[in-house]
Amino acid sequence: MDPKRLRRDLAVIAFTAFLNFIGLTIAIPIFTPLCLDQNGGIIAVGTSIPVRTTILGLLLGIFPLCQFFAAPILGTLSDRYGRKKVLLFSLVGMSLGYIVMAVSIVLPHLPLAFLSRIIMGGFSGSLAVTQSAIADLSDEKSRAKNFGLLGAAFGASLFIGPALGGFLSDPAIHPWFNYATPFWLASLLTALNFGQVAWQFSETLPKEKRRHENFHMLIGPINIINAFQDAVRRAIFLVVFFLGFGFNFFTQFFQVYLIDKFAATPSQLGMVYSYIGICSILTQLVIVPTVSKRFRPAQVLTVSLLLLASIFPLLLLVPTFPLLFAVIIFIPLFNGLSNPNLTAVISSLGGSENQGEILGINQSVQAMTQFLPPLIGGFIVGHHFTLPNWITAASILIAWVLFIRTR
Repeated sequence: MDPKRLRRDLAVIAFTAFLNFIGLTIAIPIFTPLCLDQNGGIIAVGTSIPVRTTILGLLLGIFPLCQFFAAPILGTLSDRYGRKKVLLFSLVGMSLGYIVMAVSIVLPHLPLAFLSRIIMGGFSGSLAVTQSAIADLSDEKSRAKNFGLLGAAFGASLFIGPALGGFLSDPAIHPWFNYATPFWLASLLTALNFGQVAWQFSETLPKEKRRHENFHMLIGPINIINAFQDAVRRAIFLVVFFLGFGFNFFTQFFQVYLIDKFAATPSQLGMVYSYIGICSILTQLVIVPTVSKRFRPAQVLTVSLLLLASIFPLLLLVPTFPLLFAVIIFIPLFNGLSNPNLTAVISSLGGSENQGEILGINQSVQAMTQFLPPLIGGFIVGHHFTLPNWITAASILIAWVLFIRTR
């Protein structure tokens, strides 16, 4: 492939993934006040706090739940019809989802908010399509480096999304700003991304490599069951599960630890997440390409997973808030090395004709790790605020043991 065209296609895919992740991160500072606000929120005045927090949990959890079912469907559709068509279809759905969310806030109308999260969760499964396109554009040497672009996109979204959501939803900054404003902007950016994909992105899956197998709406659970029947795939997807479960458990409840131990303020919490986001970007743009030139993905994972697991108990030994930053830097470093290399290993399990299927399964497994921690985390954190760190370390250590046994 022409190098100029290759760079352009990778840039378009990275930006598309970035907007996909923005859909997750821009909501971080919005949904909690949106649900707990007694006057200007989306839930009826007089609703009790326990009911409000329950609704909040459902709003947050329904997104990855829908992603769980949709990712393999969109991935398999991209194996049949090509990456570009399915990607354009998904971008239309994401833009619609943002609009529905904005309208639900303006009215306000809680059922519309749930409909929006269902739409956005379903079409965010297109991440499996972007992963498949990257696999199409990669060879064995460039696979981990190119998948690292997704990690950089996530890091950028973690740095920009929460800040953008908080800024645009604050009427104190501008009278026109409210909870709906970030979603109007996200819809506009997604529409612009649609034009970019339509005009600049080249189809990466030739017609002769496309598959035309039949499937139905439960392809996600069925594919996962089939994948876990094969010994090699079962072991690798268990690694994905335990790594994702542990890391998501940490990210969702780390704020509780910071508040309980250091009495962290909202601005300090934002500082921590921005710091993690910046470190993630630097890891993917600088560290991952350098390491991938010298080591194979399996070699990197043998070390990075073990080191990542060891960081979370060390966090409990940090005596002051400023010193946290010296330890936290290793989390995006080792996680940033682990995720693209693990995706590269998974991609290598399939041929060019079924990248969408296998990476769709991978996305479904990751979606499971996003909606399971909130279901059990609140109960666990209630016992002691340090337990999430130990559970995270144990879960990632299990992932490392499973990977070592599978190499």
